[in-house]
Amino acid sequence: MSYTIGMDKLFSITAHRKNVTERAAHWLMNISETWFVIYTKSRQEKVLATQLADAGLEVYLPLLRKTSQWSDRKKIIEVPLFNSYVFVKGVNEKSRFKDFNAFVTFLTFNGKPAPVWQHEIDVLKTIIKHGYDISEASDLRELKTGSKVLVIAGPLKGLSGDLISVDQDEWFLINFENIGNSLQVKIPPKSLKKI
Repeated sequence: MSYTIGMDKLFSITAHRKNVTERAAHWLMNISETWFVIYTKSRQEKVLATQLADAGLEVYLPLLRKTSQWSDRKKIIEVPLFNSYVFVKGVNEKSRFKDFNAFVTFLTFNGKPAPVWQHEIDVLKTIIKHGYDISEASDLRELKTGSKVLVIAGPLKGLSGDLISVDQDEWFLINFENIGNSLQVKIPPKSLKKI
């Protein structure tokens, strides 16, 4: 028994395959441009970030400079903004990290590695680059949230979030939902507008 496919049917099948291929390529392109959060062993963030970079992967480890008081002197040290987190771009398969001892797992959302978008990484880079006064907000329930605000001036212009009050100072709360963390960034009140 033979089956003849008309040109219109053949075009439809070819177009469908092309659309599926384009969608797959678009998805793969998005994966290659998406960041993921690796959970590391305790105090191994710098070690893993260095190893991954040496292996040719694009990584980001946000570091803050802090003054540490030793018994005989003060020393400026760099500490991770988020304990046990390293960001890696375009790779979300655990098998790729089996040879890295500091790797524990990926931070997940709905059972899959949680994506972090480029604009969220850019916000972190801007905060660190411009030396904003930052404190990590580990549990949103501990924070008294206020009104929604928009940053109208400075490097974070256009970013919106919640305004909170800490010791009568104005703080801006940025919630990074996919990584389960928030940051409190001290911004002058004149740079904020209620929305």
